Amino acid sequence: MPDAYVLLAARGVRVAVRRDLAPALGPWLLAPELRLPAGATPVAGGRGATFRVALADGRRAIVRLYRRGGLVARLVRETYLGVRARPLRELVVVDEARRRGVAAAEVLAARVDGGLVHRGALVTAEVPGAATLLEALRAAPDVAARRALAGAAGRAVAALHAAGVFHADLNLTNILVRPGPRAPHATLVDFDRARLHGGPLGRRARRRNLRRLARSAAKLDPARVATGVEETRAFVAAYGAGAEDACAC
Repeated sequence: MPDAYVLLAARGVRVAVRRDLAPALGPWLLAPELRLPAGATPVAGGRGATFRVALADGRRAIVRLYRRGGLVARLVRETYLGVRARPLRELVVVDEARRRGVAAAEVLAARVDGGLVHRGALVTAEVPGAATLLEALRAAPDVAARRALAGAAGRAVAALHAAGVFHADLNLTNILVRPGPRAPHATLVDFDRARLHGGPLGRRARRRNLRRLARSAAKLDPARVATGVEETRAFVAAYGAGAEDACAC
């Protein structure tokens, strides 16, 4: 567990929470049943289990309940099997990624309900004024604005790969962008199943990650209205890789 966090436990529930937030978040997260604070609002995208909330101390945060996807979700929706609980693992990965310079949303706490068979939730700091890359591209007034957004995403993904982090679900909704004083700034979220490497990602791993992002663009923007040629060029230029590595995006 990173030094900035403390591990709490009660009645089959384990919670890793930032030390300074333990008095405020501990009682809520250690409850036998996790209840969202009043006024919680769903966040679009994902698997319908992400909410924007106001915490007891007034802090704005995002709560993501772990939900399965794919074919297995037809049988098992919210339980996982494993010695290493996924919320705790994600917390550790994000903390290390941020230490390496990755623009990742800070994890405030992680909850695990159960043991070998468990459910989980992750609480991250809200990124003020941010929208998903897909939303921002669609709302951009012109191609110049879309190029700037794509460039911000390219820089963030380049930093991710240079830091040796493989994002298992790199897509247009897991990249958040917000205005900056000179250019948009991108933040990465949802590091479930992400992997840390000892050095920068190799060529093959980079291509796999970029191809996943490309598939996301093809699925979410099939007409390429928001992710066309100009936006792709801006992403590639910002990423700093040759077209052979990044052309799929």
